[in-house]
Amino acid sequence: MCVSLHLSLLSIVRPLVRTPATSLLRDRERSPQTSLQLAEALVPLRRPAPAHWRDRDISWSNPQGSVLTQVHDDVWLAERPFFPRLPGLQGTDVGGKMAVVRLPDGTLWVHSPVELDSALRDALAALGPVRHVVTPNTEHQKYASDWLREYPEATGYSCPGLRESKPEVGWHRSLSSLLDAPSGLTSASAPAEWCSAIELCWVEDRVPLTRRLPFFNEVVFFHRPSRSLMCADLWWNYPDYADADADFQVPRSTRLWKWGMDVVYKPVYNRLMKTDSWEESYRVIAGWEFETILPCHGEPVAEDAKKVLASHLAMAG
Repeated sequence: MCVSLHLSLLSIVRPLVRTPATSLLRDRERSPQTSLQLAEALVPLRRPAPAHWRDRDISWSNPQGSVLTQVHDDVWLAERPFFPRLPGLQGTDVGGKMAVVRLPDGTLWVHSPVELDSALRDALAALGPVRHVVTPNTEHQKYASDWLREYPEATGYSCPGLRESKPEVGWHRSLSSLLDAPSGLTSASAPAEWCSAIELCWVEDRVPLTRRLPFFNEVVFFHRPSRSLMCADLWWNYPDYADADADFQVPRSTRLWKWGMDVVYKPVYNRLMKTDSWEESYRVIAGWEFETILPCHGEPVAEDAKKVLASHLAMAG
């Protein structure tokens, strides 16, 4: 994690979080939505969770209050509140999502693991055995060691370079071992280890004003059967709804965080953090036939997914 860049964003967002309502929010708050409209806006893909899975509080970051939420055949999300540890932001819910894919052989492939509790263990056990645990970038590694201890028969994968720098976590393989295409950024074919159901691409970025010091060093994934793109921090989609009558709300601090990410951080990423190989990675991703984006932060997208990604990354659609 590059603390200096996050602190720069924090210096802009934190004063806004602590001030009275600002003009950044007034226009949106003048047009309140009904609870039903807000729920529909936040739940475009989610299938109703069974009653025994609805075991936690309802919030914008978990609209069904469920341990797992199904979004496609053989694809589920574990949606959780997430509060950064950065000073001044411990009370800001920026949301976090883990994706779970059931592969054709019946085993489970886990992307960006969240905190593991007994309810999640039970829900996963009902779906199949966990056999692949993927840490997609340098940021989403907090719970990796817990998962690898809990599921010793699973193979743990890290983004390039992370296994070598933190061997104590216990990853078994670097995702770089699957990047066997001539470019070294993707695989020549969907890896047989994942039943040829998931493709991958490395998006090599850098800390601003350095030549090659990695920042997220993220690998993104395409689940072919559901046509879903899974990413951690390459793309985010924080909601900005404000409705005092809704059953769940997007807190003001979260909406201000969204403003900081969209207005302050995103231009920095698009202008200063891309490496020479970045456009080739984008071409690989754009060549996948994805219709849905499942981010770790914010709401999934199920319409015009390719255009949404291109706009976010300041690329031609």
